[in-house]
Amino acid sequence: MKVASIIIINFNTSELTIQALKSIEKLITNPDSFEIILVDNASNINDFHNLQEVLSKLNKISIKLIRSRINVGFGAGNMLGIQQAIGKYYVFINSDVILEENAIEFLIKFLEKNPNASMVGCQALDENYKKFKGFDYNLSFFTEIFSDKFLHFINSKKYPRRISNSKTPIKVGAVSGSLFCVNASDFNHVGGFDTNIFLYYEEKDLAYRIHKYIKKDIYFLPNVNYIHLCGKSTTPSQKIKNELKISQFYTIKKNLGTFQYFFFFLSQLLIFLIKSPFNKKNRAYLSLLLHGPSVANSLKHSQKII
Repeated sequence: MKVASIIIINFNTSELTIQALKSIEKLITNPDSFEIILVDNASNINDFHNLQEVLSKLNKISIKLIRSRINVGFGAGNMLGIQQAIGKYYVFINSDVILEENAIEFLIKFLEKNPNASMVGCQALDENYKKFKGFDYNLSFFTEIFSDKFLHFINSKKYPRRISNSKTPIKVGAVSGSLFCVNASDFNHVGGFDTNIFLYYEEKDLAYRIHKYIKKDIYFLPNVNYIHLCGKSTTPSQKIKNELKISQFYTIKKNLGTFQYFFFFLSQLLIFLIKSPFNKKNRAYLSLLLHGPSVANSLKHSQKII
């Protein structure tokens, strides 16, 4: 068994993916303990061939390349990789990530030393070394309704600032999906990523189920950094923005139940009714709510088999 299986999704981002792979290869100290599973999510053929050509020149770590004939999204793409994984730990890393320190091995060592921990993430920086919000609160009606500032104001201990200057590990509700490590047996026990979710909320849904069914903790390491070229792996559009709302509503209904979902829906409807006259994006959200923020309207159902 390998210590860890590193899983990366490529979707028309071969140059970024290659950059990520080279940064991993450069920093991994014991390559025989790792495997990389690269899932191509039905990229155009030129992008895929570019990936194949460069992979043949990377020999330090074992790399398995899987090509899907349809873009199945983030969660399902990673689940394709999981079917080939043999590591004790799973490391999920976006194609638009660059390692400048050995974050992967820091995350694994943390899980090895803390058996109560199931999942761990670390601090993302942009290309100018500015911190992103590194973690999220636990999924609940209140955390989905209220702003970070309000939650921190009413209970700073339960809701610490999501951009942290702490030097010690922080117990959190969920970590960023751009780079995190999870105990493979825990991930397998709860069924992994929910493949009904095409994009966004996958890691928050996963963390919620780990908390609920295994009773283990999620941690954030603020003193371990990596570069995340945020947004470079997806093309911004209103459809992509709508996908975030679709995933949010699905995750709330699935995990929190119909009663809380109903009141969340009403609150969002009221908010976007008020905001819609002033912003095109908010009018688009209102239209989505009026038509029903269902996974039936997800981008997942517009993908073509190649």
